Amino acid sequence: MHPDIFATLLSRYLKDELSAEELERFREALLRDENREQWQQAIDGILQSNEFPAVTGNDTKERIWLAVNQQESHPVWRRRIRPLMAAAAAIGILITAGIYLYPKPSKQLPATAIAATKPIIRPGGNKAILTLADGSQVTLDSTGAGAIATQGNTHIVQVSGGQLAYKEHSSIDAPPQFNSLQVPRGGQFRITLADGTNVWLNAASVLRYPASFANADRTVELTGEAYFEVAALSGKPFRVKVNNTLVQVLGTSFNIMGYSEEQVTRTTLLEGAVQVKTDRATTRMYPGQAATTQSNGETQLHQDADVDQVVAWKNGYFLFNHEKLPGVMRQIARWYDVEVEYAGKIPEEREFGGKIARSSSIEDVIRILKLSNIHVKLINKKIIVQP
Repeated sequence: MHPDIFATLLSRYLKDELSAEELERFREALLRDENREQWQQAIDGILQSNEFPAVTGNDTKERIWLAVNQQESHPVWRRRIRPLMAAAAAIGILITAGIYLYPKPSKQLPATAIAATKPIIRPGGNKAILTLADGSQVTLDSTGAGAIATQGNTHIVQVSGGQLAYKEHSSIDAPPQFNSLQVPRGGQFRITLADGTNVWLNAASVLRYPASFANADRTVELTGEAYFEVAALSGKPFRVKVNNTLVQVLGTSFNIMGYSEEQVTRTTLLEGAVQVKTDRATTRMYPGQAATTQSNGETQLHQDADVDQVVAWKNGYFLFNHEKLPGVMRQIARWYDVEVEYAGKIPEEREFGGKIARSSSIEDVIRILKLSNIHVKLINKKIIVQP
């Protein structure tokens, strides 16, 4: 096959533009030994293009071929296959091999033109609803800034860029007043509590907390997922209630995920020390460890947690490392506010690895999943996952 034709088919495959006939022709071409040079040239072209710039070093090409030659190490491929035949699957394992492709932002059509054909699905952003002690609500986003309200001896201000801050202005005794910050699906938000503790809330999460800690325990309640950087105050431990778990700290950084649709509550410690308490046991944690708590209160401690993966959401991307497919889809669904439907039984051993910017369009995410041999399609605001 002529190199230009091969490269064109590869490019159109990545864009999901091939007809059934062209797709079959492309697959047959990949299986032919004489197309090895064209395959290498096409991969080089993709990695060097502006449409899919690679974010790896000079060893990118070698890493691709290493991945091709080690197919047996990936659960999707259950038997050893010749390297040249594995080339047909190499696109699908670029991501699991650690070759992360970051699509450029898609060119946007005018909103009026898109609305007539399908709903617009945008990546999540900074948005939340603040509920004050009297029940009144304030809608927050990235654009607002300035004073919002006063609760007792505390001023509440919004800082530009999706951040809320509580600032105590006096030591006057006042009864505790509780506020809550609700982040919807497709949102995220950061809050600085009155004691100086910083909290990052992920999509579909709620934090309930006192406006001032002057006459209240440093105890907050969490639903969903949050990352905490706790301000150290001598003699005043900080506590987080989530599901049936109480996490107690003095001054530390940690992440808690306690979504109702997840099977466990997971606490991951980055710095300092914490205690995870349930009705059944108290578990002390140290940096780099993770604790998973079952609904019955049983807690299991895990060494050498993948901290980068745990806090990836806070840093602006998805990071998956041998993640089961349902877990991948739940994260995507919460961030893009879409539904996920499974059209058939998905193999339990099916895993995914990759790094995707959370600023990517949903179309780019679908394309990246397809590159990893995950059969998905987007219909309106629903992702259909096929075996």
